[in-house]
Amino acid sequence: MPIEIVRNELPQHLQATVAEGIFSAIGDREGLWEIDITSELKANAWDVEVMGPNNFHWARRFSGEDRDPDVIFEAIRSAVLDQAA
Repeated sequence: MPIEIVRNELPQHLQATVAEGIFSAIGDREGLWEIDITSELKANAWDVEVMGPNNFHWARRFSGEDRDPDVIFEAIRSAVLDQAA
C-alpha cells in the first residue's frame, strides 16, 4: 500500500500532520496512491488531489475554515470508503 505525497505546498508546520492523517485516512488499501496538495494563496485555499488504483480520482478545494487537517482527513476517508462500497 504505497502512498506517495507527490507535492505538499502546505505551510511547513502542517505538512507532517496532514501527511500522517492522509496515510491514516487511506489505510492499508492496496495499490499506489498519489497525493498532490497545492496552496492557492490568492484564493486562501488548499487543493488536494488523490489518485489511486482502479482509476480512482478525487479532488477538492479546501478554503477558509475548511483548511483544517481534520476536515481534510475526513473528506479523504469518506471518498475512499465511498469507492470501496
